[in-house]
Amino acid sequence: MRIHMTAKKRYGLLLCLLPFTSLFAGPVADSLSLKQAVDLAITHYPAVKAKQALVKAGQANITDVNHNWYPALKLHEQIDAGTDNSIYGSYFTMGMIPSTSGGIRNENNAALMSGNIAMASMQWEIYNFGAYGSQKAAARQDLHVNEADLGNTTNQLTVTVIRDYLELLRLNELQKIQEDNIRRNGEMARAVTAIVLHGLKPGVDSAVAAAELSKARLSLLEVSNRYNQVRIELASLTGLDTAQVVPVFGSGAALPQLLQPDSAQLADSHPLLEYYHALYQRQQAQEDVVRKQQLPKVNLMAAGWMRGSSGSFNDVYDKNLFSGLGYSRYNYLLGLGITWNVADLKHTRDKLAVQRQKSAAAEQELATSRTNLQSLYQQAQADILTAQAKLKELPLQLQAAQAAAKQKMALYKHGLTSIIDVTNALFVLNRAETDMVQAHDEAWKALFRAAYADNNLRQLIGSL
Repeated sequence: MRIHMTAKKRYGLLLCLLPFTSLFAGPVADSLSLKQAVDLAITHYPAVKAKQALVKAGQANITDVNHNWYPALKLHEQIDAGTDNSIYGSYFTMGMIPSTSGGIRNENNAALMSGNIAMASMQWEIYNFGAYGSQKAAARQDLHVNEADLGNTTNQLTVTVIRDYLELLRLNELQKIQEDNIRRNGEMARAVTAIVLHGLKPGVDSAVAAAELSKARLSLLEVSNRYNQVRIELASLTGLDTAQVVPVFGSGAALPQLLQPDSAQLADSHPLLEYYHALYQRQQAQEDVVRKQQLPKVNLMAAGWMRGSSGSFNDVYDKNLFSGLGYSRYNYLLGLGITWNVADLKHTRDKLAVQRQKSAAAEQELATSRTNLQSLYQQAQADILTAQAKLKELPLQLQAAQAAAKQKMALYKHGLTSIIDVTNALFVLNRAETDMVQAHDEAWKALFRAAYADNNLRQLIGSL
């Protein structure tokens, strides 16, 4: 069954559903329509707001990644006082050993020396063989995942609201049935009590009738409790006060014949498929990022610095340490460097192999979700066929059960049958009424499942 069908089929569907669409119509007094419930949930529910915030974070991340190309520029100034003794030899500073510059002497000199240095250094990775581009592409795919996740969350929330809304409709009809069952059992109990009091039937009959009446009341309590539970859940989704969650109830008319099932293929786009496809694309983008890590990087480097010292070129230390606070030497340095971590190539290839497996896993998840949607769609089509058959047969069952209940009650009043036969007839009638409500519910749920699998929930809700 496809909602995006020919105009003739579409109008046929709406005409056949017309007697029951009052359940989903616009607001009546303070009632809540299905469309209103879905819109309120999408606007209110915190999970949707969280996904929206993640989308904004993804947009900000793209801007951040675009700025990765900017050079690193550092400014530095320091004033120092200490000894100045050096010796020949090279070492790795390890980021901890202070630097000493000066002449080489036979012995240490304990005289203090002052000095200062100011410098500016820049390192700019001007070219890295596509690494910047792969990072930008990965950031865009991250945003795509967040957007697809938002769409899928919204769609799943719509499904949840529809489920609860249909459940409220079903439970409301069951409440009416149980109320009718209480009324019938009450009438039976009164009639049985009168007959027993006249000595025409044994006292056990009135006890049986009272037990059936109590059982009917307990059934109503159970249904009413479940109704309130679902209403509270729907209130939490929509942000409404529980008392305001009053779905639009119809007149109880039977659900007409549904549209014939359709064997056409599913729509190509679906929020669930788009989400898993976005995950797959993100893993592929990460593959490219890892692959580009093993390529060389071209850096433009520049530095300029000024130095002052209280010592002179002829190894004379000025006792006035303030004389070292000016600048007396100026230098600059420019360089173009190419860096290629050859020893890391194997490690990078290992990481690339891991990332490729992640991409393969994401691809299989996409295929699984597509298979599940196809299976759900086919099951919904089979359920629609079953619902059609039930809706044709159940009115006959209900009519027969109603007639049987009347006949058994009449026979009992004339002493021609037992109280057990009467209670059995009332039970069959109650079950027939319940089966009718269940068939309506199953038909609508099958219709909505097919619309979900074919990505037509919004269109179906709007058409109703």
